[in-house]
Amino acid sequence: MALVEETRYGPFERAQDRAAYDGLRDRVLTRVMAKGDPIDLAALSDELDVEPQYLEAALVRLSSEFLVSRDDLGVYRAVPLTIEMADGLFDARTTIEIGVVDSKIATLDDRDLAVLDELAAQLATIVAEPIPDLSRFLAASHDYHSHLVGLAQSAPLSAAYLRLGISRLWRSSIADLDWWNLFDVTHHGELTTALKSRDAARAKELIYEHQAQVKQLVRDVITAGGGAL
Repeated sequence: MALVEETRYGPFERAQDRAAYDGLRDRVLTRVMAKGDPIDLAALSDELDVEPQYLEAALVRLSSEFLVSRDDLGVYRAVPLTIEMADGLFDARTTIEIGVVDSKIATLDDRDLAVLDELAAQLATIVAEPIPDLSRFLAASHDYHSHLVGLAQSAPLSAAYLRLGISRLWRSSIADLDWWNLFDVTHHGELTTALKSRDAARAKELIYEHQAQVKQLVRDVITAGGGAL
């Protein structure tokens, strides 16, 4: 009986753990939880419908990622988003994507490349619209990079990419800007072309170029915000 109860409880426990971590991390990255404000576990427990102990565990994980800090009184707060933190997110994405190119470019399926083609076309279409929609743009960009990482057919690798939360970072950083003039959306189409040609050197060159471009963009945004968001 004890084994049955433990088995039944395991999935619930894991779901609570994921909900706490994902929900809290999302609120930190999007600045729904403003930097410097104390994190109210009781309010978050009600809002996310998770038990406080799972939020406490999530705070420990986010502390190890330097997204929250704990003061001498044990109070957790969202830390400011700095250039160094943002750089780390884009460096991690680049490392993942370069690994995918190195390991999978020779065996890419034409159907997967067609998906990347369609998503690249969506990005170009969105920024050309009279009133570009940031949510649609970020969703298409997220889908493009997620699909690219997914070509590795590695659940842990895809999970690592999703945890970066780059689309959430952009949403909080550029929503009030003329963001459609800031991104080079030709990158995605050029990268797909290189993948179709099985040109690993060109694909990796484009990934590094995109890394430099978006890192500079977010540096400019953070600098304009006084050095932290």
